[in-house]
Amino acid sequence: MVSKRAFAPEATPLRKLPNFWILGGITYILVLAFAMVSWWAYRHYWPNGDASERALDQKSARITVGSVWIPVYPGAIHHDMTSSTSADVTQGDLTFHSDDAPEKLIAFYRERLRKANLRVTFTKTDTGGIVQAVGDRARTIATITISAAGAGSTVQVHTRAVETKP
Repeated sequence: MVSKRAFAPEATPLRKLPNFWILGGITYILVLAFAMVSWWAYRHYWPNGDASERALDQKSARITVGSVWIPVYPGAIHHDMTSSTSADVTQGDLTFHSDDAPEKLIAFYRERLRKANLRVTFTKTDTGGIVQAVGDRARTIATITISAAGAGSTVQVHTRAVETKP
């Protein structure tokens, strides 16, 4: 006669969870809590952090037109840019639009180009003006024509640079 006891599975005691899994779970929760508190503190105590970074980027923002660096007007919408090189002369053209009045753009470019140690001249026109910057012993010339267009301004930048080869 066969004992029924032989076919009955024996109950095995539950194994204790290894301590390193518990330690890993607690560490994970602490890392998430620290990240959330850090994010909150950054947003709460430095609310203008992003704004000041954007302002710094705008102060130093420049674009190459042809082979000449020109300051970028904040909020400008660029439409068209071309560049061509013939022999040792590189010319570039850029057109952009701004919602600001021509007077604001003229003041911006006169100030920024003067700070770049360029000789700046200004000619007033009926709808705006022409700012011309000359540098590098007249080998680099940037002409910025600003005119009123609707509620804003249209700007055409033309650059000419003579490259000297050693």
